[in-house]
Amino acid sequence: MNISDLLSQGVDLMFLGMGMVFFILGLLVFVIKAASYLIMRSEPEPVIHGAKSVRFSKIDEDVVAAISIAVERFRAK
Repeated sequence: MNISDLLSQGVDLMFLGMGMVFFILGLLVFVIKAASYLIMRSEPEPVIHGAKSVRFSKIDEDVVAAISIAVERFRAK
């Protein structure tokens, strides 16, 4: 075997290996996307009932007074 035959076989093996890696990675992407689609389709979005907004809740006047006093004392330091 001469050097050109060895180089030819090396290039053939290189392209075969690169092709196999490309094929396997492409197959992996397809399998992951299919699994994601199936999981998203089978599990419905959770519904949250009774969640209250903080903006609309009534704050106790004593709490507001305590916070105001704490802020004034902090700023006075």
